[in-house]
Amino acid sequence: MKRLTLIRHAKSSHDLPLIQDFHRPLNGRGLQDAPLIGQHLKNACHFSPDCLITSPAERARTTAAIIAREIGFPAAGLQEEPRIYEAPLRHLTAVVRHLPDAIHHAVLVGHNPGLEQLTNWLGGPGTISGLRTGGVVMLELKITLWSEVEAACGTLLNYFYPAQIGGGKEAYGH
Repeated sequence: MKRLTLIRHAKSSHDLPLIQDFHRPLNGRGLQDAPLIGQHLKNACHFSPDCLITSPAERARTTAAIIAREIGFPAAGLQEEPRIYEAPLRHLTAVVRHLPDAIHHAVLVGHNPGLEQLTNWLGGPGTISGLRTGGVVMLELKITLWSEVEAACGTLLNYFYPAQIGGGKEAYGH
């Protein structure tokens, strides 16, 4: 069995209309939610991944770095994977299928709609409906090699998002 955790970046800013999508930073709420997500992963989920791979987009990289810090994952161990940015399902499945088999628990930090599509492909249609910003999906995959990843090979272990753990719009008023 392998474990795959998918994390959608925390809330990003749309306040700078001239900035390219790739360079959009987290907004205030995102900067407050990201540490909360990491703390919840560490304290409630006893989170200890073997690798943490992120989209190189600013909002995803920042989310991944903050979560890594909170869970005690070495910052130097963060890996950027360009195929995760704005990725269709086939690109995300390729990233997962090419993970080294020595990795037992992998984390991908990226974007929607790709991560939601990957979740519902792995877990079966309707596994989740609407992966919110800062949402975390934890899956157990009935595989021994990453190359064996296929549709419906996964079971949803956990799905949460900031508003469920004390963050989000309701907590900060924005």
